[in-house]
Amino acid sequence: MNQDILDNLQLAERWKLIGTRDAIAKRFQRLRSLPKSNPRHLKALRIGNQVRYRMMDILEYEDRNTGKRRMLS
Repeated sequence: MNQDILDNLQLAERWKLIGTRDAIAKRFQRLRSLPKSNPRHLKALRIGNQVRYRMMDILEYEDRNTGKRRMLS
């Protein structure tokens, strides 16, 4: 898959989250369902019936919520 687009498991690996596939999906669902005005809102896009995340949105989210950008791994 394109490095500019991540799925739930790739994002969980980037953020070093552990848990079942369902637990990770629920965690990201909660972040996506927050109001867009909330700084913890996670932007996502749907490709078919699957949720994906653009790297530029992830970097923006990390900047907004940590104050520093994490390196690509």
